[in-house]
Amino acid sequence: MVAGVTHGFAMAASGFARPAPAASGPGPAPGGRRLRRREDWLARPASFASECAEVVVVVAALAFAGWFVPVSYHFFGYVYLLTVTALSLRVGRWPVLLAAIISAVTWNFVFIPPRLSFSVLDAEDSLMLGAYLFAALIGGQLTARIRAQEREERRREQRATALLDLSRALAGAPTFDAAAAAARHEADELFGAQTTLLLPDGGGGLAPHPAGSFRLNESERAVAAVARQSGRAAGRTTEQLPAAAGLYLPLRRADAVLGLFAVQLPPAVTELTARQRELLDGFAAQVALLVEREQLRAAGEREQLLAVSDRLHRTLLDSVSHELKTPLAVLRSAVEKLDTDDAPKRARLTAEVRTATRRLDHLVANLLNQTRLAAGALQPQLDWCDACDLVSVARRAVGDALAGRPVQVDIPAGLPLVRADAVLMEQVLSNLLLNAARHTPPATPVRIMARVTADGTQVALAVADEGPGLAPELQGSLFQKFSRGAGARAGGLGLGLSIVKGFMLAQGGDVAAGPGPAGGACFTVFLPHAPHGAIPGDDH
Repeated sequence: MVAGVTHGFAMAASGFARPAPAASGPGPAPGGRRLRRREDWLARPASFASECAEVVVVVAALAFAGWFVPVSYHFFGYVYLLTVTALSLRVGRWPVLLAAIISAVTWNFVFIPPRLSFSVLDAEDSLMLGAYLFAALIGGQLTARIRAQEREERRREQRATALLDLSRALAGAPTFDAAAAAARHEADELFGAQTTLLLPDGGGGLAPHPAGSFRLNESERAVAAVARQSGRAAGRTTEQLPAAAGLYLPLRRADAVLGLFAVQLPPAVTELTARQRELLDGFAAQVALLVEREQLRAAGEREQLLAVSDRLHRTLLDSVSHELKTPLAVLRSAVEKLDTDDAPKRARLTAEVRTATRRLDHLVANLLNQTRLAAGALQPQLDWCDACDLVSVARRAVGDALAGRPVQVDIPAGLPLVRADAVLMEQVLSNLLLNAARHTPPATPVRIMARVTADGTQVALAVADEGPGLAPELQGSLFQKFSRGAGARAGGLGLGLSIVKGFMLAQGGDVAAGPGPAGGACFTVFLPHAPHGAIPGDDH
């Protein structure tokens, strides 16, 4: 999985001290819009005391200025009414209520004659003061309520926009790592903090994703383990281990914890507002979806691999069973009839036993060789070899498989020695010769050639036939295990060419397939060529 996922989930928050510089890189939102959005999220809300102080200062300033203005006290009643309405656009409802009360008191005390005393108002002034106080209270409260609703709608819009930008970034990422980096970028741009994504490492622990910017020490890893085990947020601003430097949010899907988001909060942050925590949880939920999607994709791939592996195992078992039964049946039948006194018949049965034994031996050798290649246990013993000797030994090894086929050996007399493993090269050439015999009609000529390549760096040995050639659809899978053509004759497991490929690579060489000089197919093996010094036992 997971990595997820996003790694740099930065901290939200209207209370954060100073935001870190915005991370560089492309993002779905324009830079100006994202910057304004982050300033809104990081803006510190004004305190109740500061708003009340602002109200008192404004009312007092108007009273001081109005003292020197020679107008009717009725004029200042309207001024204070407008002032309270204007203050409702800046402060909360309780400071607005305070502004309405102290402005009414100040109007009476400072402006209604006699000044600097609380006058007993006549009916008209009492009605005016009551109407003013009522209008100020109702207007201020309604304005403050509308303002609070507008702020809440703007916060919801900003939260929806932030999550939409994150969803777009994750949907457009081609890989899980790219999606994790995109999520980190979105979080850093919005919140301005260092974060990382912690995912299960397969050994029971948690490993940070490489794209994360928050580096965890041992104590922080212990806090992360507590958050994972409890399934609840831990670390800074939480009830669990609040002294930690980071905040750890579980990535939950259903009842499972898929990983953690680790967010490194600024040192000055001791608590989060409800909307900050809501945005953090929203980002964590989006990243949890990303991690879950990656886990489902990985699980699907594992299921496919298991299905393919199971199919291969069944194919191998069926093929091996069939291939073993055929020579064993021949051996059993021939042995049961060997006690005959008919000499020609006994010679024929002995030849069948010999052929079946050779076929069985070749089959077992191929299986063992494939096992050695798969286990990486093949250690070639390189020595100087003569190409003519290698070809002769391989022809003897295939026995009667080439009977009735003209075999032409074209090896120059001055061909240099090659450094190879003689046993492996014998099996390589034997498999190529058997391949030519099995996939061509009887009496088809077979040609064995050797030469030094034009650039002088390799020695090439080729086995060519004049059969039907290689089907185009087989070009990409010729040297794969259990690969056999649609028109291949019964017999064989499709391991011969894959073993040839493995043996040549083990010796530092390679193998290629293509059309032969006279049509048909040609398989060429290449061995590194280097000048040799005196060969032990060489009289020359």
